[in-house]
Amino acid sequence: MHFPAYHKNKEWRRFFAGLVLGAIVGYAFFIYVHGQLQQKYTEEHIEMTAQLSEWETKYEALLNNQDQESKGKPMSVKEISIVFTNAKKLEVDLLTQHQLNALVKDQLVTVSGKDVSIVADQVDLIISTIENKNYVVDDFTYELKVTKLIVAETMTLHLEIKLKR
Repeated sequence: MHFPAYHKNKEWRRFFAGLVLGAIVGYAFFIYVHGQLQQKYTEEHIEMTAQLSEWETKYEALLNNQDQESKGKPMSVKEISIVFTNAKKLEVDLLTQHQLNALVKDQLVTVSGKDVSIVADQVDLIISTIENKNYVVDDFTYELKVTKLIVAETMTLHLEIKLKR
């Protein structure tokens, strides 16, 4: 088989020279664009790293401030926990217990966030607020009696359920 002699024809020489020159120019363009993008990404990375370290120092400062303020600040009631002492005896279902729990917490919504000493001074008012109200759930009327009240960061109420007829 005979291969034609392309190297003798000027048109083929120009074609191959154009291919080589185009490949070199294309590769140079690729390297330039890649270098510019890499430089841009490197600058963004440095800027974001600086911002991250700045935010971390601000966060640490805020945590230190919060710790210092909390040491001098009196305790406050953060949560209200309710326990029904005779729910099993009366066979009160969990849905009714949950609804009673929500009703009692609605009565004590103003207690959350107050200082423990202020709440401790108002224990009688809290007890009378809970005991003097009739709670209606699913056409049944319930009365609650406070058997134990613990005032701390988590205020715990032990309540006895009475079905009112």
